[in-house]
Amino acid sequence: MDRLFFNGAEIRYKIVKKPIKNLYLEVKEGFVEIRCNGFVPKRHIEKFILKHAEHIIHKLSEKEFFYLFGKKYDKNGADVKELFKEKLPPVVLKYVKTYSEKMNLYPSRVSFRFNKTRWGSCSPKNSISFNYYLAQLPEELIEYVVVHELAHIKHKNHSNKFWDEVARYLPDVKKRRKLLKEFEKKI
Repeated sequence: MDRLFFNGAEIRYKIVKKPIKNLYLEVKEGFVEIRCNGFVPKRHIEKFILKHAEHIIHKLSEKEFFYLFGKKYDKNGADVKELFKEKLPPVVLKYVKTYSEKMNLYPSRVSFRFNKTRWGSCSPKNSISFNYYLAQLPEELIEYVVVHELAHIKHKNHSNKFWDEVARYLPDVKKRRKLLKEFEKKI
């Protein structure tokens, strides 16, 4: 692990050599991973890191906190992923049961996984998968995601009929969608 300093702040970084064209930067837990090909000189990598130093330092400082059901907590060495795996399923399954009965829409299977881009998904065979990172959201937003995915059992797209189905069970769906977008900016 190498390190640089920017305005007195230490930035630890690790270089991962791959057969790729560009430089990629990812802020991890306590360090930055730089992916690049083996021909990029170290001085170019360090210049690249320093160019993004303010963003990196901000992201590294954010890593000391996490959200659980909408509340911000100090990380204090907690294994956040394990916490999410423990706490999320009972909440989601409670909403799946409640709304499956109300909507008369039953998933063929419910599963959980860590996903970087989606809160949930519904397969063509009506299997629903939920992202463990949902545990970060307030319960009213988790409830919205559950209803959203259940509605996909009946409507496989985001047509007006789909949104009408969601609104039938969550009349404040527009408010919840807006809150979800705002909360996504925090996490």
